[in-house]
Amino acid sequence: MDWDLTSFFPSVESAEYGRFREALERTADALRPRVEALALEPAAGEEAWVCLLLDIEDFQARLSHLGAYLSCLTAADTANEAATTAESAYAELRARAETIGEGIVAALGRAPEATLEAVLRDKRLEGAEFYVRETKSLAAHRMDLPRESLNAALSVNGTKAWNQLYARLSGELTFPIRKADGAEERVPMARRANLLASPARALREAAFTGGNEAWAGYETVCERALNAIAGARLTLDRERGVEHFLDNACRSARIRRETLDAMFTAIGDAAPALQRLAAYRAELLGEPRASYRDLAAPAFTPPEDEPPMEWEEGCRLIGDAFAAAYPALGAFFHESLAARWYDHTPRPSKRPGGFCTTSRLSGENRVYMTYEADLGSVLTLAHEVGHAWHSRILRGARPFASGYPMTLAESASTFAEMILVEGVMQSDAFSVGRKRALLDTDLRRAVIFTLELPVRFHFEKRFYEERRDGFVPARRLRELMVAEQKRSFGVTLGEDGADPLFWASKQHFYADAVMFYNFPYTFGYLLSQSLFARFREQGPSFLGEYESFLAQSGSMRCEDLIRESLGESIDEPAFWFRALSPLQSLPPALEALRTDGGGG
Repeated sequence: MDWDLTSFFPSVESAEYGRFREALERTADALRPRVEALALEPAAGEEAWVCLLLDIEDFQARLSHLGAYLSCLTAADTANEAATTAESAYAELRARAETIGEGIVAALGRAPEATLEAVLRDKRLEGAEFYVRETKSLAAHRMDLPRESLNAALSVNGTKAWNQLYARLSGELTFPIRKADGAEERVPMARRANLLASPARALREAAFTGGNEAWAGYETVCERALNAIAGARLTLDRERGVEHFLDNACRSARIRRETLDAMFTAIGDAAPALQRLAAYRAELLGEPRASYRDLAAPAFTPPEDEPPMEWEEGCRLIGDAFAAAYPALGAFFHESLAARWYDHTPRPSKRPGGFCTTSRLSGENRVYMTYEADLGSVLTLAHEVGHAWHSRILRGARPFASGYPMTLAESASTFAEMILVEGVMQSDAFSVGRKRALLDTDLRRAVIFTLELPVRFHFEKRFYEERRDGFVPARRLRELMVAEQKRSFGVTLGEDGADPLFWASKQHFYADAVMFYNFPYTFGYLLSQSLFARFREQGPSFLGEYESFLAQSGSMRCEDLIRESLGESIDEPAFWFRALSPLQSLPPALEALRTDGGGG
């Protein structure tokens, strides 16, 4: 592993780790009866409420520290048995924490308003009101406490177990790639996404076909896991009185259903223009139609005389772009590199994907990815640094006020990507060839965020609709996936351009804690377009407003935050139409670079 995790614990088998975990278990044992007592007597003294909430906050911060550490260990090495065993024990502790959390929801739901007002006036809970009010609102969508506690306990061997099975499978799965000399090499599934981003069409075809053949061999496992996770959620919704499965996703995203509908209405109405972006990319690739084999493929690569974008060069590129446009972000990036917060090298037994995780106890981040010495990897790195910067801005906030939804998280990450692209495009230090490649990557991402990610949302929505009526077999999952791909891309998608097994290969569908994982990325991408437009208009003076926006993201709902910070109404399609409009400038900008012969 590249990163240094010793500031968390020396190792998962160390005495320090053992003492920390045991202390958390003792705290969980002590908290549960206190929570249950307040659930029975919610009008108890104010001091009892304040002390319990403070102890809950401390417990959650320490739990996040442990969880961040274990997520790093198990992602970096799926064959690490000690870490896998520790993660299983942590899942049980998380289940106990969820029981405590459900107790707090029940207690707050029954607490008299006068008691709650008095509790929130206490200076020790300053800044915690949003968390307390949001938690109280959840009580309307919960079963009684004994059943919620039973559900939390059963989830360890239910939805969480299915998620862990899928994660283990994806980490161990390999597929064959035939090299130029004719020899066959088996590569881990973690590398597939990067191979699909190769400039060599034959390599992309091999990764697409070989990867799907590997997933097809485990289609039944994926089918069972997906149905089990969704079935459990729908059963809980019924018992909790949740009217529609999207209600949970919207609550988690801190948006109203009207806002979600407004965003997808705008995307649907803009579909012809967005599909033209996909058609233009296919033309650049020399293909008649778009294909899932080529969505991540570069149409331009840096000139042959320029070396690959190795890790050190990619970091320098990001650091220079950040420092020029946003000095504080640049300084933070260099600080995090010096502290070795990044695991980036390709290797076997490494889980696919990338993430940034944060300890609410120490405020430290760690970034996980598989870096492949190309511009796509550079943008991914910038994306994850944006997440880390968001957490740094919130480091001074209390833990209760530092938990932000994915909808707002993705705006910070995409904003960082846009700084990188803008910095390179405005600099004379980079060749025209490299600028072409980076702008093409920006165009690729526009297509993915506005056409491909909506496919995932609409597929998942249709799947849940059908899952309410019974088991959905793999055959039908394939049909649903292809239908949504054709609907989103329209005539732009080639006859053989769909990916019928995308539902099996995309790990986001199997997340046990978050359903509809993908739409927040589109939300954040388009929101970042609005934020960056302000940055272009106002220059460096906007960065104070931007940091204020990030600082409040843990203590406001999205509609309120954006109305206050931008003066915009995101529950109306007009906001999203304006956010989509800058994307139409990408093809002309690329065409201008295509006709520029200078710099390679």
